[in-house]
Amino acid sequence: MLGPIKVTAVPGKHGVPEVTYILEYEDLTVYFGGDTLLIPELSEIAVRFPRIDLALLSVNGLRIRPMFNRQVVMDPLEAAELCRILNPRYAVPIHYAYTGGPIGDRLLVKHDGTPEAFVQAAAELATETTTSILAPGEPLTIRALQKV
Repeated sequence: MLGPIKVTAVPGKHGVPEVTYILEYEDLTVYFGGDTLLIPELSEIAVRFPRIDLALLSVNGLRIRPMFNRQVVMDPLEAAELCRILNPRYAVPIHYAYTGGPIGDRLLVKHDGTPEAFVQAAAELATETTTSILAPGEPLTIRALQKV
């Protein structure tokens, strides 16, 4: 617990095994995907947390050039596939403005995922999910579902 927020570590992989997080507060559940790749273990999240209100998903598709372009972060299509699996009410693409700098982008990393590509892919794969591209600092207000 982090004050009134319950934090649960869930699977993730960013080149090496890592964790992503589920945050629960009152009747709202948020999935923070960090920089994970799309891995089979992420399907377990949908079983443990059948209602996710918001998914925050990296979409840059980061690849490491010196490692033969090894992918270490989901691309827009993979993030949309994760939306299909998790079925969040809302999804927001994150970490798409990443840069390795002028030299790093040429020699070390490649990243071409865009939030627009994610929104388009999610519209096809995760039709129940509402996507939003937020400007830095722009809030997103989500209300809990009414209990029946």
